[in-house]
Amino acid sequence: MAHCPLCGQPNPLARLAQHPELTQAITCRVQDAHHGWSATQGICPDCAVHYAERQIALRSIDTLHYDGPDSVGFPYYHRDEMTILALPERLPDHPHFTGSGVTIAFIDSGYYPNPDLIDGRPTVLDLHYSNADVGRARRLLEQQRLRIRQYLNLFEESERTGLDSPSLWSDAPNSWHGQMTSAVAAGNGLLSDGYYRGFAPEAALLPIKIGRADGGIPESEIARALHWLLREDNWQRYGVRVINISVGGDHPQAWWENDVCLAVEELTRRGVLVVSAAGNSNRGELVAPAQAPSAITVGGIDDGNRRIRLDRPEETIRYQAYHHNWGPVYVDSWQIAKPEVVAPAKWVPAPVLPVSPIFREMWVLDQAWDALVAGDVIAAAEIVYTWRTILDFEPEIRQAGAEELQQTLLARMNAHKFIHRHYQHVDGTSVAAPQVAAVAAQMLQANPHLSPYQIKELITASAHPLYHLPPERKGEGLLVPASAVALALRAPGGLLSGLPVSGAQMAADGLRNLSIPVKVATIGDADVDQDQWRAIYLGCLAPDAQSVALTGSFNGWQHDAVFLLPAQSGWWHGIFLLPPGSHLYRFWITGTDDSVRWVCDAENALRAESGFCHPHSVINV
Repeated sequence: MAHCPLCGQPNPLARLAQHPELTQAITCRVQDAHHGWSATQGICPDCAVHYAERQIALRSIDTLHYDGPDSVGFPYYHRDEMTILALPERLPDHPHFTGSGVTIAFIDSGYYPNPDLIDGRPTVLDLHYSNADVGRARRLLEQQRLRIRQYLNLFEESERTGLDSPSLWSDAPNSWHGQMTSAVAAGNGLLSDGYYRGFAPEAALLPIKIGRADGGIPESEIARALHWLLREDNWQRYGVRVINISVGGDHPQAWWENDVCLAVEELTRRGVLVVSAAGNSNRGELVAPAQAPSAITVGGIDDGNRRIRLDRPEETIRYQAYHHNWGPVYVDSWQIAKPEVVAPAKWVPAPVLPVSPIFREMWVLDQAWDALVAGDVIAAAEIVYTWRTILDFEPEIRQAGAEELQQTLLARMNAHKFIHRHYQHVDGTSVAAPQVAAVAAQMLQANPHLSPYQIKELITASAHPLYHLPPERKGEGLLVPASAVALALRAPGGLLSGLPVSGAQMAADGLRNLSIPVKVATIGDADVDQDQWRAIYLGCLAPDAQSVALTGSFNGWQHDAVFLLPAQSGWWHGIFLLPPGSHLYRFWITGTDDSVRWVCDAENALRAESGFCHPHSVINV
């Protein structure tokens, strides 16, 4: 076995075909301490955790984004981490389920077939500034296999279907909002090498465009879209199981008198879940469809662009309520508090409209900024001079010094909410709702038998309570995708019905019912009172595996000592005795082709930074 170049201990990661990628910040910390070391040498998990903890300790408690002349327009807490985190880094999800086989309908002001909605990898997709040309962008994207099953245009009381509709390929400003909501839910992050993906990156889409030429979206237009889905069971024709509505009605009205809400109730009865944005007016009132009883109404939180451990209240208390709407809904004598759940509504990454002037600007800004960061002021100035007409800069920009050029670029980048050459950060319950819609698609892939009522119950049951927020604002708490999918797998008809969720502590009666041999998962702490050890159920979905081992901080990250047992349909599980403490772990999966993977527990929402790009799972005993 190879040894760690830092501590000399055996390094099980050496068996991987390629070392798990260290984060850039951790690479910098290691290089600062060990001159001559390079990331290609790798380090062992214990050393990676050590440097991850050092990085955490170096972060400011408060955001640095207003601090100094190089301030950016979003929160960050360390100079080496000046970026917006992807949603799966902030809300732990279940990456095994991608929404495949499920169609999400979006009712919105307009759309565009963003490259993040391509099915798989593109054949030829040359993305650069000139893609802002409407015709060229369309020709490139029409060569790809899109996940858009159909497109419906109900704009201005019309009714036209077809992916060749000019409005689907339009650079009109109203195309942006629906592109944003659909990509937040179902984008595969193609333009960011997979980083800024949604929770349902393989779901199919049915975009429905509504609205009027003056920019308004009357409530009657939302109703027309819902009635089209009901008519002749169009929802069923296109496999729609989830509808996302990030637009709102005209004024508060009793739900039983509202055509939109009644249509939502009918779709729910037929088996379609409706997810609605709560609205952003910071008022104790709701408009359709947010006050439909059966809809999941989604409010927002501001997580400050942080990775937060859900098992640490001192960290989760940093979540702040977004300025969303709220209020009770009555069904006979039964009161439903809305929103039912909250999700990030600030600092949410979303792709820029590829056929917009902003797309051109951001491409140029990125080129110039990279040159400036690399210390090549002349090259940066030449870039902005060459493309000065796109940026609307004066020719004198060519003579700008480093400081002036930096301030000029940052001012424009912040104005566009720049986070990446193809992405910006966005906010509102309009982007909180699609996160819930995407998780619902994951749940339906995991268990197609779920009804809308069950999905709603499981999402709220798995939400993380936020006790510090006003009760009427937080619903049942924060969306936790991994936990919601885990519960879906165990609902009636689910693959794992009758089994515990991975990470659960087992009582004596549970051990008897499962009849699985109990294994000791530690090689240390032999002097700890055995009465204090706890039996933990752990499982992993790996249908292509020939073996699955448990590896963690409790056994020196050995990958060939403690193995899970095969169960049904690709599920591997075991019960392991662990001593008191907080333990990090992952699963070591050996495939039928002898390939190896090192993955966290997809069902356990408690995760810790590992030093690598993917986290470790955490068990607290």
